[in-house]
Amino acid sequence: MGNDDVLRIEWPEPVDGETVLRHVETGEEREGTDLAGLRPGIWMASHQGGPLATDDPGFSLDGLLAYAETPRDREIRAFRTSIGTLALTVRMVEPYVEVATVVSDDGVIEVEGTIAYGEPIEGSARLLAVARKGPEPVGGPALFRGRRFEGVLQVAPMAETQTRRRVFWDLHAEVAGVRLPLAARLDDVTDKKAKVRFPAQRVGQIRARPYYTDTDSLAVALTVEEETS
Repeated sequence: MGNDDVLRIEWPEPVDGETVLRHVETGEEREGTDLAGLRPGIWMASHQGGPLATDDPGFSLDGLLAYAETPRDREIRAFRTSIGTLALTVRMVEPYVEVATVVSDDGVIEVEGTIAYGEPIEGSARLLAVARKGPEPVGGPALFRGRRFEGVLQVAPMAETQTRRRVFWDLHAEVAGVRLPLAARLDDVTDKKAKVRFPAQRVGQIRARPYYTDTDSLAVALTVEEETS
């Protein structure tokens, strides 16, 4: 499937008839491989009255990164179901920064990534930490180079505002008053919150650790460590 949202199927031999897509929840059917206007949800593919079998897992990180370079409000992914048939998932999307690397050390958190589903941006920006409750946002210097983003955030200004045992901060790229969430949603890693562990660092009695939320957004947890005798 390309950036034009057209489903391309390589058949082992010539076939007759159209591919039919059926929406799992509503039963709506669509003939053909033009995917424009598909409603959000799961669509199952069939051909000549039967499910369309495939041995293609339908995952390519390079392909998904290239797909995300096109500004759009709907994401369509083809995938192989657990029983080996072809299906599509359609969901609404908004621009964000797809995280590529996170470095947490020496009092700073550094993040690099690329814009997904939005227009390229040039110039200075901020890496912004927004507390879910309590403190005011804290920002650090950042830069956009087209689709590329890089930013640095000092942990100390966040730690200085600590008034509770634990505070959670969501990370955004901010430019011209617009905030783009930082997240990692294009790979095939499920349950990142449990599987991806970034190293923690300490500023005084405060332990800071980046982590992925249940929605694969990048956040930082600051926790006051208890003194040990």
